[in-house]
Amino acid sequence: MLLVFGAFASAPIAPAAANSGPEGPEYSLSIVEGESTQPEYGIVHTSAHVHPSASLAVSIMRGGIVIARDPGQDNVWLSQVPQVGDIVTMESPIGSVVGSVIYDGLPSIDPTVCAGSINFSGQRSAGQTVEGGFYSLALYTNPYSHETSQRRTSSGPAQVTVLSGSAYAGNFLAPLALGQTVWATESLQTPLAGGATFTYSSENDRPVGACPAPPPPPPAPPAPPALQGALARLLHTTIHKLLTSGWLTHVTINQPGTVVQDLYQQGGTLPAFASAKHARHKRKPPPALLLARGSAKASTPGTVSIVLHVTSKGRRKLKHAKRMKAVLVTTLVSTAGAKLTLGERPVTLHR
Repeated sequence: MLLVFGAFASAPIAPAAANSGPEGPEYSLSIVEGESTQPEYGIVHTSAHVHPSASLAVSIMRGGIVIARDPGQDNVWLSQVPQVGDIVTMESPIGSVVGSVIYDGLPSIDPTVCAGSINFSGQRSAGQTVEGGFYSLALYTNPYSHETSQRRTSSGPAQVTVLSGSAYAGNFLAPLALGQTVWATESLQTPLAGGATFTYSSENDRPVGACPAPPPPPPAPPAPPALQGALARLLHTTIHKLLTSGWLTHVTINQPGTVVQDLYQQGGTLPAFASAKHARHKRKPPPALLLARGSAKASTPGTVSIVLHVTSKGRRKLKHAKRMKAVLVTTLVSTAGAKLTLGERPVTLHR
């Protein structure tokens, strides 16, 4: 909303012509739009008032053409409101523009101002103060003239606690209910020459409706693919190379995680998670000796390189061995916690 003072005046504002007192005349321009719970009884209007008594006129201009105008004395009233972008002009005395408003359709009332809620919030024109409240209407029929009118049966104010930028916010003391009408008014008083004041106000009314449905929850993230992997390449090695520089292998994994490889001496019992054999013996064989171990982290799906290094027990076992039968066990662990052991790979190492 933009206020322009004297923009179209044919003569300067003359407070004395309005028989003003020591403080100067008071001019007011009001726009009320929306509807109540009784839409057949309209609340839509554009009006203007001057005190002390003086001639005045209010006009609505669209595209440079006056589409509505009402001249009069003290009070004038139009049964229509401007569209966003229209210019509303007040003259007093007639022919002297007091102020012009470029209408912006504000204030607005947020959809969350609804039945069961105490919220009071919306958008306003910058720099405007905001008031609001609710009221209930009932139809009243005069038993003599049978004229029907509406009366307010209850009402209450909103507590405005925040005026920040183009927003306002606050609350009601009790939750709103269906059948009530909620309203918000923004206003701005501007001093004029000679001690006069010009007050602009804009009101928006609407029935209290049901609260909007909450937004649907975000979709669940897709389930990660099943953990998979394979020995990409198993390079030949010897006992000597294993003892001196380790054994380089390559393993693929289809998601971020960790790859662990264990080289066990053949002939013992492999760990339960790795062994594919479930032989039942009266006498359980001893655990397999861990000869070497290596691990690598995969930050993305792909192929990782692993270097197996001998353990202290493995070094003692391999130090004088000329030939060693072993089993290579590869275990994949994803960052999500999934675990997969690839099939046992028998290997024979020579000096």
